[in-house]
Amino acid sequence: MRPETLWWLSCRLHRRRLTPAARLLKALNFLLFHAVLPYECDVPRDVTLWHHGLGTVVHPNTRIGHNVKIGHNVTITAGSQSRGSALAVVLGDGVVVGTGALVRPRRGHRLLVGDGAQIGAHAVVVRDVPPGAVMVPPVAHMRSGIVAEAPVETESP
Repeated sequence: MRPETLWWLSCRLHRRRLTPAARLLKALNFLLFHAVLPYECDVPRDVTLWHHGLGTVVHPNTRIGHNVKIGHNVTITAGSQSRGSALAVVLGDGVVVGTGALVRPRRGHRLLVGDGAQIGAHAVVVRDVPPGAVMVPPVAHMRSGIVAEAPVETESP
């Protein structure tokens, strides 16, 4: 059983007012895959979680489009902590969210990721993403520290 299937089933059970069963599947998903995938989300059956969604955390207000792919250790929050709020994150159809990305709208705002957009690994997204856009994180650089010298090679006689 894949985590996407358990997530989708838990969402369907919740919509049919079978919340205790939905909670059970959410807990099973967490125990098996260490992913927080709430049953209050709007999730289609064709969502894909890479690496079984390991460490992925999604806010209950999130709405996910068709053919969305989400990497492991992704965090998706919302603009309000109130469940059912309109201040949600909406991922359009065909969106790819890379490993370790953070999608976090500003408090009091919703965030839309357009169809076909790509969010790179470890990118932090805090504003709307237009359809087809590619969001990449900054390249790592050293701010301070000691630079190790390369070993000196000596020739042996």
